[in-house]
Amino acid sequence: MGVKFSVFNGMTRQNKINALINIRQSEMKDKSDYYLALHAMLDEDMQIVMAAKMAASNFNKQSWYIDFGKVSSSELKKKIAEYFSESIGFGPVLCDIPDVVPSLLAQNLQKRQKRFEMMQEWDGPFPTTARILNTLREDTQQLLQNNLRKDEKIEKCWICLYNEGLQPFRDCQRSLDSNAATTLVNLSRILNPGQISPALEQMFSKTDRPIYLLAILTSKRCLLFLRDELRTSQAAVLGFYLQQVQSVQTLNEAGTVSVEIETPQDIFRLPHMFADDAHEAGNIIREKTIEAIEAQEEFIDRDFEKELKKLDMLFKAKAVKNSEYIFRKSRLQKMELEKFSDANVELLLAKRLSEDGMADKFDEQLMKKFTSEKTVMFTDIVGFSSKASQKMLLDTMTLLAVHDKLLVPIFRKYDGTLIKKIGDALMIRFDEAMKACNAAREMQAELFAFNKRSKEKIFIRIGVNTGTVFVKNEDVFGEAVNIAARMETLAKPGRIFITETTMEQLSGRIPCADMGFHQVKGKNEPLHVFAIKDNANSDEMAEMAAQYMQEAGIKQGEHLAEPATASPPATPSKPSADNGLPDLTGLLPADMISAEQQKQPMPTATSPQTPVTPVDPQLQMLQAIDQARASYIDAVKQGDRRNPDLEDWFARFEEFLRPQFENK
Repeated sequence: MGVKFSVFNGMTRQNKINALINIRQSEMKDKSDYYLALHAMLDEDMQIVMAAKMAASNFNKQSWYIDFGKVSSSELKKKIAEYFSESIGFGPVLCDIPDVVPSLLAQNLQKRQKRFEMMQEWDGPFPTTARILNTLREDTQQLLQNNLRKDEKIEKCWICLYNEGLQPFRDCQRSLDSNAATTLVNLSRILNPGQISPALEQMFSKTDRPIYLLAILTSKRCLLFLRDELRTSQAAVLGFYLQQVQSVQTLNEAGTVSVEIETPQDIFRLPHMFADDAHEAGNIIREKTIEAIEAQEEFIDRDFEKELKKLDMLFKAKAVKNSEYIFRKSRLQKMELEKFSDANVELLLAKRLSEDGMADKFDEQLMKKFTSEKTVMFTDIVGFSSKASQKMLLDTMTLLAVHDKLLVPIFRKYDGTLIKKIGDALMIRFDEAMKACNAAREMQAELFAFNKRSKEKIFIRIGVNTGTVFVKNEDVFGEAVNIAARMETLAKPGRIFITETTMEQLSGRIPCADMGFHQVKGKNEPLHVFAIKDNANSDEMAEMAAQYMQEAGIKQGEHLAEPATASPPATPSKPSADNGLPDLTGLLPADMISAEQQKQPMPTATSPQTPVTPVDPQLQMLQAIDQARASYIDAVKQGDRRNPDLEDWFARFEEFLRPQFENK
């Protein structure tokens, strides 16, 4: 229906009931109709209230429906008023400060006036853009501040119901609250405020002898502030949220200009302003309205493309002015952006499956807004778990710090974005495959130079893949991410393995070696793998890594596999089974052991003919925990959810338990 509050208030009793019955019977579930039903519950007529409750029940299946419970009539009205205040606006309400002494306040204002005449500057709590508020009496300033919410600040202020006699006050030469100015500052000339706007009539009815009206703009709301006579400390205040604004128009009226503002609930007017002030207010409110738009669940069901096309048709038919067309188009475009913002994506994904037919409605738009082609890189320090088990915690953290100091500036130089850091492993996102590969080459070159001059060695494997990913909260999801992790697992120390999709985007600008086809976990068909061929450093780096691993006692089978070329895709060879996951029974809390690890078969019993070498049970436990940590990191890199409790357990083990075992 779209009936405004002020129009509803002006209806006869029977027309109000009829309007509510129409809402009750309507199949449309417009939120503005729901708000109107709530507004009608504030009426003093019980029949209207009962009709309003029945109308409101029509929306009980909507996600934004509020069940106020079974409460008394007065409590219900209080809850509705609070809800309106938080969602669409409030008022008009009469605000006051009790127990003030007007004569003392007037004396303080006179002192401030004299100080202004000397310094040409008013002292006060408000910014220079709203300096007229600093000219007001202290109780008036307190009334204004009492109506501000947390973190809300006043940004602009204008005088409404303006006439030429108010020019010195507009210029901040005099105070609107001065007792000596009452002949100029009063609204006795406004005989019928209802002719100006229904909201103004309601505000006038709250006060005894109003003297001036201010329009105040904050970061989130627009307030109308009607100051009552100076012997009181009270004012009628009305406010609405900028996000609710649908239309802003300036209207020329008898030498002054008014700003008319429409929201889904009502039409507000900033009446009879100085012309320059009105045009400034209109422009700023339009800008602030677009800025204030935030993600709302109700945006999900709106087809903004249709709404934009309809607006274009109205503009071509000259039914909408140019300034209003630009504002409304910008507003709809911002809403569309917020509809598919990170704040709404969870709701979108849930709703597409919760109702029949919703998937087709959203899939195309979701894919368009949230998916894109990215290049994903994974890196991992070779033998880090074994190295960590042989060092003190402080040494391990120092190694990681050196690793980050060397590599982070490099991938950032190539516009790489760090997505995750899991211990010694990095997950990085790039917009271009070429930048990702150049970053990888430079990272390996930097580590080669470091290893040649340092006794402590750092070797990493790098895997890179390009493909379509789902981007959410700066993170990336999808098969392309998993494949990049597989490339890193296949790579040898000091090497960079890339997929065929990444290699094709290089267009021959970086030499690559064909490593053949490889079967990887999670893929039915083998992947065609390539290695970036760099200068002689690559081979020297690989030899250096092999020597280091041999000296450190790190078995290649524990952490990497030599990438053996598979057969062509028609007859792919299967890799040998991997039983590298440790049996953690009794070592970790049961809820920290993954299902995959719990299902691992126990090692086959040793043949009687094979001599059994005694194994230190403590060493066996340390090796099992190291393998568990490596398995956990691999799982996270492949997309599994991170487990803070498990990560904390590993950290505590390294800090407190490992030193005890190693010292025995």
